[in-house]
Amino acid sequence: MSTKILILIGGPVRKLDTFIEPSRQMGLDVTLASFSDTEYISTEGSGKLQITIKDKDLAEFDLIYIRMVGIRMEDASLVTNYAREKGIKIVDRVYRQALFIPSTISKAMEMKKLINAGIPLPQTYFASLSLIRERAPKLFSFPFVIKSTSGKKARDSWLVESKEVLESLVTELREREKQGIRFFAQKLIKASQRIRVLVVGGKVIGAISRPTKWRKHFTSNNKEGKKEALIPVPEKYSELALNCANAVNLDIAGVDILEENDSGKLFVIEANAAPSWNLIKKDCGVEVEKEILNFLASL
Repeated sequence: MSTKILILIGGPVRKLDTFIEPSRQMGLDVTLASFSDTEYISTEGSGKLQITIKDKDLAEFDLIYIRMVGIRMEDASLVTNYAREKGIKIVDRVYRQALFIPSTISKAMEMKKLINAGIPLPQTYFASLSLIRERAPKLFSFPFVIKSTSGKKARDSWLVESKEVLESLVTELREREKQGIRFFAQKLIKASQRIRVLVVGGKVIGAISRPTKWRKHFTSNNKEGKKEALIPVPEKYSELALNCANAVNLDIAGVDILEENDSGKLFVIEANAAPSWNLIKKDCGVEVEKEILNFLASL
């Protein structure tokens, strides 16, 4: 009897359509759904609850792969708690832990785990905007970077080149801080290229290199930078990416690495639990969905 797999996403289920054809080709029993499909109803006095998705009891599934949570934290907490009660396997491993906010959602927790595991990160200062304004220039000197803990795809990151820019940015971000958004400052790593490594089930399946966002601020090279697949993936990137994914309990992760131009030192800037892999599919010729389905079916 084949493993019954449920793949969940925090957004529209159509974003999972790329799994349809590989699932059919591999003969796998896969259900695709959104967290918004989650339902339950209680029976008075019974003390029992059945959580369903698309009219199927979650207990019918052998494994749940959470592709992305997004804003559906409440639904994700409900699903993962029920899955643990019913002994259903969950990917990624981080969701098996009874944390209120998993490190995939809290960037501050993610960085703490990486630091504790000895993963090289740019020097980081997590604090209120007032403290960042006061202390970050002394810690890093200008220019340095400010990021939000909720930023995605390089959004919500700013290069701070002077005291005037810092004052203006802090004023701009105050309202968001009042709404609960947190920020941190990091030393600017002078790296011209960013390496994205995709990890699935304890192995690296592909990597690409792209120009960094602020490369022109510290290099006289006017070229646009390299956009290339790394085939084969250099061991130094593979080893760091695997250690990083393991440190934050991720089975499927996109790990972003910077290699400092002058020193050659490597720094991890992100371990993404919901990575975009379209460029790795295109540039490396890797069938990512098949790799993921093979891993899920092996559990």
